[in-house]
Amino acid sequence: MATELKKFEEHIGVSFKNKALLKQALTHSSYAYVRGLKEDNERLEFLGDSILDMVVSDYLFERYPDLNEGKLSKMKSGLVNRNTLFIWAKRIGIQDFIMLSREEESAGGRDKNSIVANAFEALIAAIYRDQGLITAKYFILGQISQQEELERADYKSLFQEIIQKKYKILPEYNVKTESGPDHKKLFEIEVKVRNRIYGKGVGMSKKNAEQQAAREALAKIKAIY
Repeated sequence: MATELKKFEEHIGVSFKNKALLKQALTHSSYAYVRGLKEDNERLEFLGDSILDMVVSDYLFERYPDLNEGKLSKMKSGLVNRNTLFIWAKRIGIQDFIMLSREEESAGGRDKNSIVANAFEALIAAIYRDQGLITAKYFILGQISQQEELERADYKSLFQEIIQKKYKILPEYNVKTESGPDHKKLFEIEVKVRNRIYGKGVGMSKKNAEQQAAREALAKIKAIY
């Protein structure tokens, strides 16, 4: 477990002084119950929700000085809703490190919006408790920055150009999962080249998910070549 936690720390760029805090943030109530543990990540989730709300509110207040309270509130709700948090959480791969009971694991707990998003909020609180508000703030702003970069950039075209040049074929994008109501769909898409998965992406539109998948694929190509 220590090795897995170390990998996760390296992935998110935060080295915890108190490893127990990180472990608690990743401990779902189902796992705590069957293991007889006193603490799960629900209290940290409560704290993380408040920290996230404050940081995002401050970010929007500073960035958009001309917007009124109503518009700021609408923008904030778009950044701190469960779907967005799920996307951010999947982006950092937190679902692979959440400790679940076997029953919850079998029920697809690692892909449940609530479990994954709640663990992300718990992680924010754990970072805050271990590293302080500044580190927690920059961690949150990093997620916002990646989302905005993803919306601006055209990773899909760049990846296609590279693959066409090297293999004379086009990348193949497939919808792996599709969930949520019609007005609030959540897509998970993977991109393949010659039946090999190069990247995966999650988004509230197929276009956004494809861009994220292409972005991950470009990073993989850079590592290979």
